Amino acid sequence: MMTSKEFTLRLAELAEEFGVVGASAALWHDGTLVRAETGTVNVATGAPVLPDTLFAAGSITKVFTASLAMSLVDQGLLELDAPVRTYLPEFSLSNSERSAAITVRMLLNHSSGLPGDYMPDLAPGDDVLERLMRKLTTLQVTGTPGERWSYSNIGMSTLGRIIEVLTGESYHTALSTRILQPLGLNATADAEELLLRSTAVGHTVDAPTGKASRVPRLRAWPENGPAGSRLWLDVEALIDFGRMHIDGTAPDGRRILSTAALDQMREPQFDDYWGCLPMYVNYGLGWAIVREGDDPVLSHGGANFGMHSNLYVIPEQKAVLAVLTNSTTGFQLYTELCEALLKECFDVRSPAPSYRPERGVDIDNEQFVGVYRSPNGEVSVEVHDGRLHLRTTPSPELAAWERLMGGTSGGGQPLPLVCIDSERHRFSLALGTPGAYRAVQFYTPGADGRPTLIRAGTLYERTP
Repeated sequence: MMTSKEFTLRLAELAEEFGVVGASAALWHDGTLVRAETGTVNVATGAPVLPDTLFAAGSITKVFTASLAMSLVDQGLLELDAPVRTYLPEFSLSNSERSAAITVRMLLNHSSGLPGDYMPDLAPGDDVLERLMRKLTTLQVTGTPGERWSYSNIGMSTLGRIIEVLTGESYHTALSTRILQPLGLNATADAEELLLRSTAVGHTVDAPTGKASRVPRLRAWPENGPAGSRLWLDVEALIDFGRMHIDGTAPDGRRILSTAALDQMREPQFDDYWGCLPMYVNYGLGWAIVREGDDPVLSHGGANFGMHSNLYVIPEQKAVLAVLTNSTTGFQLYTELCEALLKECFDVRSPAPSYRPERGVDIDNEQFVGVYRSPNGEVSVEVHDGRLHLRTTPSPELAAWERLMGGTSGGGQPLPLVCIDSERHRFSLALGTPGAYRAVQFYTPGADGRPTLIRAGTLYERTP
């Protein structure tokens, strides 16, 4: 395995190539740890990234939340296939019958139909998840619960509220006392603790010039804490958390999760998992799955304002790889670094996306045309110059989040859709950047034979 000096040089070169302000990375393999840091935590201060600098975990927090939930399954307090209303009797969205069908497992594997992104930006407080549950009553469940994968931050926040009810503690207290502290992690969701430590702040990077600008807010949307808006940690904490997912124990030998819980989290949940997330072949309980079988590879990425993070765990090879960055271009850095290291060290190759349009398939455009809505906003499928196009209009809250992440949803610009599988209604969406595509799929024909659902990042349902 490479030395820490070699690792640092490699990380610094990639940070310069992609304009990343600061980064921290570590690779652990069967008892040996190499780590690297480069850059600054804040362009305004120039303070260096240190070995114990805290970065935003982003959506890697979902694996922490799932682990906490599975510890309650181990204790017999939580049942995976019990309805959410078993634990939250008042849980209901605008379509009550669909709400009643949602189970705990559906929250963990993202098949609940709950909103992907709903961000009312509630006032912080230990009761924020309880208040969020009351806010959900005006929102819709999209599709039939349990049928389709659709990434849901609100699903994880709902799971966080169940954890509060079962433990009698706030979500962050339960996470700290049951996961962070037993593992001895340098991690916190407490704003005052962030002030007292070396803490990275996010940056947007202008692609043409490479100029980095500090984001205007460090954190927002506390109701999405269990999904990824609140947890900060250093890279060794991420490594130690990943190590726990190899055998279920803390460094001192204390058991955090049973082997049965670990196996359940790694078990692929879907028979038809196409194009949901690039470079993943399936999804488990909390984990995305890069490779199935006897030598599985688990992963999860994360993003927060101007930050990107990633974690890989290869249980059978006793390996963990983690990268934390504080720039919107951090995604490019960790993708290139992780792809190279996984191939070189462990013969792991991420699956190639299966939705690049090698050729187009002739279809009846009119059967797909329409407006589809969800709490994320709406997508309009239109015909321009004889070709299908998709226009996305995000909700105001989602648009605000994307601006803080340094991106946009396309600003209502229609983008071309190319059908690549007419039988299963699979399409490739050209995102306007050369070589950049997204998987789009239509589902569930209605009485008129036209699809009633589209997944374009998240699920949207056709309006009457």
